[in-house]
Amino acid sequence: KVAAHMGKEGDATPFTDVTVDN
Repeated sequence: KVAAHMGKEGDATPFTDVTVDN
């Protein structure tokens, strides 16, 4: 779910550090 946000708002989401898994 968090990885999906990376493509949607990866530069605006505070989960960028978590999306690194992608």
